[in-house]
Amino acid sequence: MIVALLFVVTAGLFSQNERAAELKGHLITLTSDSLKGRAAGTEGERMAARYIERVFKESDIELLYPSPGQDFSFVNDSGDTLKSQNIVGIIEGYDPELKNEYILVGAHYDHLGSIKTKINGKDSLLLYKGADDNASGVAVMLEVAKMVRARNFLFKRSVIIAAFGAEERGMIGSWYFANRAFQHKEKISLMVNLDMLGRGGAGRGLYVYTMMPHTELTTLLKDASDKPLMPSPTIKTSSYFPSDHQVFAADGIPVALFTTGLHRDYHTNRDVEEEIDYVTMDMTTEYVFNLILDVANMGRMLSRTLFAPQEEIAKESGKARIYKQEETEIPAQFLHGREQRFLDRWVYKYLKYPQGAVDRGVSGRVIVEFTIDHEGKVKDVEVIKSLDYELDEAALKTVEASPDWKPAKIDGKPVSVRIALPVEFRLKR
Repeated sequence: MIVALLFVVTAGLFSQNERAAELKGHLITLTSDSLKGRAAGTEGERMAARYIERVFKESDIELLYPSPGQDFSFVNDSGDTLKSQNIVGIIEGYDPELKNEYILVGAHYDHLGSIKTKINGKDSLLLYKGADDNASGVAVMLEVAKMVRARNFLFKRSVIIAAFGAEERGMIGSWYFANRAFQHKEKISLMVNLDMLGRGGAGRGLYVYTMMPHTELTTLLKDASDKPLMPSPTIKTSSYFPSDHQVFAADGIPVALFTTGLHRDYHTNRDVEEEIDYVTMDMTTEYVFNLILDVANMGRMLSRTLFAPQEEIAKESGKARIYKQEETEIPAQFLHGREQRFLDRWVYKYLKYPQGAVDRGVSGRVIVEFTIDHEGKVKDVEVIKSLDYELDEAALKTVEASPDWKPAKIDGKPVSVRIALPVEFRLKR
């Protein structure tokens, strides 16, 4: 395992300069004059789709839908019916069962196109090249796909790479994928959306938006930051701008929007390749790879959010419903507080740091999940994100020994809730 980890880190460092050049190559191609701004339903968008498809094939990534892709139609403002397409690749996981669950990495490849205007009295074609929006996201997506394909032997779950068309027309491509074409969206553990990643310089940083608080996902994001030479993005448990991740969030699928943010050149002809910062894009590629690797190898899929259909949240028929804390009128409480009080007053007070792990220099976070039943008792404790056998066992034993909680209530009646918490082991420097 140590050898494999060393290989991943070393390979990432070794290929860094080459990857930056690849990122730039993708972006220059997608913003070339011949694509005329990649407006949805135009020849320019189709040319971009063929380029993405070619990169997939050259990287030995299987197409989930053969050329010309997952095609769909939409009606423009003039009432004309236009065609667009999603280009979708899949990299199968190695686990016989978990390979039927997925991490989805997506980016939209269309933009605004072009307009005819007069410049200095002459008829001219003004191109909206969309270097940051969203050639930058597509470039990162393609490099993440190549990294996953090269190291697919590390992934238990399968990874879907999706280039969505017609996002600028109202997220039509991602909606079509989720609601008409892909039959297993309930098996998507996480959707990562890469949108506008090219303006990380000039004091700007990298941001991740999760739409709503999600303990497991936030913990995994922090774990990725803890790895060597990784950026530390600002994590926001809220929404930002409309983009493809919202389609999946509406179904309760955990999402992470990666972006360097809006700027004054957004949706103007000044959004060009010369303004792009490839250093942040390169670091983001490595970060996203590490994040989805952790998600792919978790003990189970990430928990659905409150937007999930009730039949997905409910447990097996015949058993009492187990709720999330946020669904209850009065959440389960520990010493008149919630999860943080439990961590502060119980877990970190009695948690033992195994000497063997100390000697080996192992630190990080274990995610432990457990049920507080209708009597306030802690039950069914399990590790859903492992770190190290000794640390996993220490976290389990501490949570299992918890005193009773005050049970959660709905309509004045006690109910059971399921809670996931990160237990942190940190060595003093």
